[in-house]
Amino acid sequence: LSGGEQALTALRKAVVPGPLFALDRPGTGPTLRGTVGADRFTVVRRAQFLNSFTPVVDGVVVPTETGAQVQMTLGMHLIPLVTVLAWVFTTLFLAIWTSRLELGSVSMSLVLVSIVAPALAFVAYRADVETVVHEISLAVTTPSAP
Repeated sequence: LSGGEQALTALRKAVVPGPLFALDRPGTGPTLRGTVGADRFTVVRRAQFLNSFTPVVDGVVVPTETGAQVQMTLGMHLIPLVTVLAWVFTTLFLAIWTSRLELGSVSMSLVLVSIVAPALAFVAYRADVETVVHEISLAVTTPSAP
């Protein structure tokens, strides 16, 4: 097997086939879920709870002379991205509107909520990115037992 085929075989063992949005409670088994094709894959990290902010990893395995290179693109599901944008724009609009009505305390509360909630979601997203990249790296670099 070439380096690319070995990496894809190892990745198939580390990925539970299934949809990107699912609640499957990974007590045991692989920690990734998605699809692995002939040279491409799309995976998310399995979670104990439904997390719409789980990063989606699209990747391609490119064979090289000495093995393989895994090229990954990280993204977010479209639904949570649109929801966050709608949240931010709506709360900022309401904050501007309430400031014109001289409701300063309500206006400041809305601005704080519109900034803090997406910031916390982003922190959770970035933490999940590090985890899923690490798990993919372990899957394709750890030699499997014969």
